Amino acid sequence: MLKTANLSYKFDDKYIFSNLNFEITDQSVYKLVGDNGSGKSTLLKVLSGIYKNYEGELSFLDKNTVFYSGHKTGLKNSLSARENLYFDIRLPKISHSQINSVLNQLDLSDYSDIQSVYLSEGQKRKINIASFILSSASLYLLDEPFNNLDKKTSLLLEEVFNIKINKGSKIIFSSHDRSDDEFSLIDMNLFS
Repeated sequence: MLKTANLSYKFDDKYIFSNLNFEITDQSVYKLVGDNGSGKSTLLKVLSGIYKNYEGELSFLDKNTVFYSGHKTGLKNSLSARENLYFDIRLPKISHSQINSVLNQLDLSDYSDIQSVYLSEGQKRKINIASFILSSASLYLLDEPFNNLDKKTSLLLEEVFNIKINKGSKIIFSSHDRSDDEFSLIDMNLFS
């Protein structure tokens, strides 16, 4: 379980968000929405442990392994797609055949040995999705995972969400898309 009580974060004496309260008790997907600057990315960094100087309470009542994927891809430009996955410290020891399978699933097989610096933003985002697919975490914190994706990859990502949830994981992701879908919403505008 993940629980916050009066969670607040300020930067230079200005609150980015304040008095945020929510509880996630079962496997589910939460979508963070809000205007630019409302604290979506900041909240994900607080929940991941990157930002520690928050106010209020944050508790994980069960043993959580956390997988965080930021707004930027975080890839090493000098490494290929395959190498970025193989050396990703967030992943358990994975085999080359697992990597090849996921790269094929994401239509990256033809680009798997090209340095990341030469890939498009959409292809780089797909490498991040490959890490997400290969991970076995219990809590996923994803900053705008649908950015720069084509329709086919967006649908695949939604399928992966369902697979992770069915295995007992929790997912919190940020988005600028406020359209109705099956995800529970946390509107950060209410806390800024």
